[in-house]
Amino acid sequence: MTTLIALAVAVVPGALLGFALPPGRYRWATWAAAPALTLGLVTLAMTWLPQLGLPDDPLAVLAAEVLLAGLAVLASRLVSRGLVERKATAGDTDRHADASRTDASTGWRARAGRLRLPAVRPGRADVIGIAVPAAVSVAFGWLMLGRLIAPPGWDAMNHGFLTRRIMDTDSVLISSACTTGATEPALSCSFYPLAANVAWAQAAELSGGRISTVMSAWSILVGPLALVAAVYACVRALGGRPVVAASAAAAPAVLGPMWMSVITGRITEQTAPCMAGAIALLIALSARGAHPVRLGLLAGLCGAGIVMTHTYDVLFIAVLAVGMLLALRGRWVLRRVAAAAGAMLLAGLVPLVPLLGVLAGANGERLSNPPALLGRYDEAFEYWVSDPQRYVLFAYPGVGGADFQLGEPTIRIALWLVIPCLLLSVLCLVLPRLRWARPWFAAGVIWTAIGVWTTASDSTAAMTLSSLWYGVRERVRSMIFPVYGVLAVAGAVVLGIAVQWLLARVARRAEALRGSDVPTAVAAAALVVVLLGLAAVPASWQPLRGALKGRAPVGESYVRAYEWLAENTPRGGTVAYDRHHEFISWSYADYEVPMLFGIPPLPGLPTENYDRRWDAWNWLVDNADARPAGCEVRRFNISYLVVGTRNMPGAWDKHYERKRLEASDRIELAQKFGRIRIYQVTDAGRSCAEGG
Repeated sequence: MTTLIALAVAVVPGALLGFALPPGRYRWATWAAAPALTLGLVTLAMTWLPQLGLPDDPLAVLAAEVLLAGLAVLASRLVSRGLVERKATAGDTDRHADASRTDASTGWRARAGRLRLPAVRPGRADVIGIAVPAAVSVAFGWLMLGRLIAPPGWDAMNHGFLTRRIMDTDSVLISSACTTGATEPALSCSFYPLAANVAWAQAAELSGGRISTVMSAWSILVGPLALVAAVYACVRALGGRPVVAASAAAAPAVLGPMWMSVITGRITEQTAPCMAGAIALLIALSARGAHPVRLGLLAGLCGAGIVMTHTYDVLFIAVLAVGMLLALRGRWVLRRVAAAAGAMLLAGLVPLVPLLGVLAGANGERLSNPPALLGRYDEAFEYWVSDPQRYVLFAYPGVGGADFQLGEPTIRIALWLVIPCLLLSVLCLVLPRLRWARPWFAAGVIWTAIGVWTTASDSTAAMTLSSLWYGVRERVRSMIFPVYGVLAVAGAVVLGIAVQWLLARVARRAEALRGSDVPTAVAAAALVVVLLGLAAVPASWQPLRGALKGRAPVGESYVRAYEWLAENTPRGGTVAYDRHHEFISWSYADYEVPMLFGIPPLPGLPTENYDRRWDAWNWLVDNADARPAGCEVRRFNISYLVVGTRNMPGAWDKHYERKRLEASDRIELAQKFGRIRIYQVTDAGRSCAEGG
């Protein structure tokens, strides 16, 4: 039930805004962007409710979202046409466009009739075209991320902490959520929480379920479904047939780092690119379609939601939107373009106005790593383009890491299929039937070039741009991950066109194939079916599954330890553990056990509060450089200390020595669950000299 509620919270508020558009492709395009629209509504509510002195707890934000969506739909029904929205013409491709141009009368019956929400029914081919890739994507999500106690990765625990703080404080303010700990907190950052954190808190409060379950639902369900809807809508809007659109929507589930991007725990890094195509389509339709103001407002709202979810993804969306603007058919009307741009700017800025100073000054959140391959453009090109490991199924292991996957027959066969198709996708620039692939091709080329440049250059421009993704090159790859699957399908369509051309010339019976969509549909579907079959072989997906599993709590001992702490930690007490190293942080996010360590203060913020927490930890575990800190133990009311033996791969060194910890008289063993040991703080650990 928690998973379904998480899906509803992510989709329903944004989907309500679809009723602001008439039935047809504009409403379907809006519904494809429903999760992004929800994030936009969350952003609008979470930034303005505190400014207006209104309650800003998660459910108050949700109520505001629904109210705002309802008011928007009501306003759209009461206004006969937008400020500059034209009457539809015979050239419109929307067969339902008459809903926006009929009934120009002004009587009360006409006004009341506008409140009715006309039904809209999709065709059977489109229902199947959405349902099949959706089922495939969710199935692979469950295969990779299902059956885990909590989402993998270090940052998942950070986001779990932020979400629990929102629920504990009943506030979405930065000062309430982003703190150094759960008790005696101090401010530790100037940007978080994200809109996604608020949505997770809403779902957890409504369902009464675990935050970890809600976060996993976003990775397994919300993100993949958003991707399928976005890619399918984009392909169909640009003339692609249902089978081709379904193939393009399914391919990213196995081609590209869709699941690999979750390995660090940054769920928003996975879900934001999933929404990119739908937002880009809204932008393009607002400038080239029949409803520039309404669609422009919705597109701007989406943009604000992405800024408050995974900021730099707006850059990929912008490039993709320009490509779609150029690919859409129709006459350019300057007035409509200007109206759409103005509406987008207004709707994008209004939710962010209270945070403009924060966004501009988020220096600590934008610390950047130096270029990985400074001055070595040949190696940067190999990393971004020519290394075959970039195109393996599931994109795991990453380029530059171990290449053991290349020895697997399923991986090699997939490479033999994918690389030629990617090379052939360049022909989308000249083949009319591949008009739908041009925006994705352009976005892929542009961002690959930017990736090469920022990986090898330390120029001011390159460093400024790359600081948006902290100089981590893999983040750019994650941002554009849908491109790889979509373009592979485009290459398969090129092969289908070539086969169709040859058959029409060498076989008289094949003359009927001339102009038929069957060969291209067969080629696209055949590629994706083969790739899905290869990806479903355990040798293909188990290595990534193992890597994800190794970064998450595994085993019943964790659940038992979390439950024990929840039952035995006294009211107001705190539990200390080595931050996220041993996965104990989920005891706070899921079981409300107050934790000693929260978010470390980012540069520019005071560190005294956080340093005192480390003093208390070092004192209890008897580290060699520990100073007497019984007063800090009392101040933070530390009741228990927990350690384990499973560590987060790639994390920093432990902050204790097991022999010294076990010999310390400041703690004593209270309980043991498998490899997890729970120690109770003794009187010696709490000893506090006067003035200490």
